[in-house]
Amino acid sequence: MSEERWARDALRALGIHNPSASLIEHWIQANLVDEGSLDSGPTLPPTPPQPLGHAATSAEADDFRRKRPRGYSKSNLEPVLRAQGTIERPRGVRKPGRPRVIASWFPAVARTMADGTPLREALKKHGITLDMHQIRALYRNEEFRKLYREARHSLQHSDLYFKKRLRREERFRRTL
Repeated sequence: MSEERWARDALRALGIHNPSASLIEHWIQANLVDEGSLDSGPTLPPTPPQPLGHAATSAEADDFRRKRPRGYSKSNLEPVLRAQGTIERPRGVRKPGRPRVIASWFPAVARTMADGTPLREALKKHGITLDMHQIRALYRNEEFRKLYREARHSLQHSDLYFKKRLRREERFRRTL
């Protein structure tokens, strides 16, 4: 019982305020192995066998993490644009970091979307086919968003959305 109290105090010193019974037991066994008084090694309780489905999902998750580690920065758009032959790389010195992905059809699609047309419909009008993930990546693409904002702004400030201010002579004529 004194070993248990000693283990509890040691774990509390490490910052574990409420150690479980199994943690205390493993702490005691680990210290006995370190002292050399336990010859056969720690006797851990047998672990229950995991169901087959759980092992498969764990393997899938490990595979996913290996293929796409945290901070994964590959572009969904770049391979498609490269295959289509529409990718454009700006010339000159580029800033460090992720390279910009620009396609030749970005401005045309952005102008089509300026009046409120959804992206999927605008892509169909221009004969461009992208899957769901690539469309999402296009929405997140900074260059495309910049082109879209500019097109939207120019449309909203054109004659279609509001009247231009009348010139001085025209105002005078209308008052007569």
